[in-house]
Amino acid sequence: MRYFVEYSKRWIEITVSKLDANNIITIFTDVTKAQETELQQTQLIEELRRSNESLEDFSYAASHDLKEPIRKIQVFTTLLTERMQDHPNESERRLLERISNAAERMQRLVDDLLEYSHVSFNKRETETINLNDKVSMILVDLEMVVKDKNATVEVHSLPVINGYKRQIQQLFQNLISNALKYSKPGIASYIEISSKEVKGSESGMSVGPSDQEKLFYMIEVKDNGIGFNPASAEKIFGMFQRLHGNSEYSGTGIGLAIARKVVENHHGYIKAESEEGKGATFRLLLPK
Repeated sequence: MRYFVEYSKRWIEITVSKLDANNIITIFTDVTKAQETELQQTQLIEELRRSNESLEDFSYAASHDLKEPIRKIQVFTTLLTERMQDHPNESERRLLERISNAAERMQRLVDDLLEYSHVSFNKRETETINLNDKVSMILVDLEMVVKDKNATVEVHSLPVINGYKRQIQQLFQNLISNALKYSKPGIASYIEISSKEVKGSESGMSVGPSDQEKLFYMIEVKDNGIGFNPASAEKIFGMFQRLHGNSEYSGTGIGLAIARKVVENHHGYIKAESEEGKGATFRLLLPK
């Protein structure tokens, strides 16, 4: 037991041990430095927790409050475009088009920031999720994109997991959308989603010591798209990290950051493997 001695302002740890039937030994140890260090760590952790909560609340509020002025910009741009139909001016029309495109990009960015805020701190109770059903629903939502890309999506048997439904949907929607977006021009897109059960130590991924013997579902999302330089395999999961310009591929650079955050929220791991021109494979480890 530890006690604070008021007159000396020191922390003392008292240990009592039995020597024999008639004797005990009492040890008094000055643990002031260790106690102060522990208290400082506890205080720092609490301050960091409050700081993170404040930052997350600010991020959500700021992003949410940006939506209304962006909506007004889009509305006014549309009205101006309609009014100029009878007074064609190529230069002014191009300016309005650029304003409209910029507003749309800002809208996507705000939406993605809101989604990132959501997966960062808005967690509820986990639910049973059938990944076969979840992926099927996502493919229905992406039906037009799949058709436009002349894509084939082959889905093998996937497991049932416990998790946060909305987050899991966002995870697979982002991965499948990415595979469709970065397809090779003029070549039919092919995406394969498969799963197998592995131990952490057998996954080929860098897992923590406590996860070495734990059972995971390894889920792979593999495509035949343009791929990327292996040196960028870790970089692509960072916020606002893009390997291509807006003129080539649209996006905000937040989708894969959201994917990683979702996997971390489920105590799992994610890894990307690729070569330029040879497609990409995203591997997920989700606890069984």
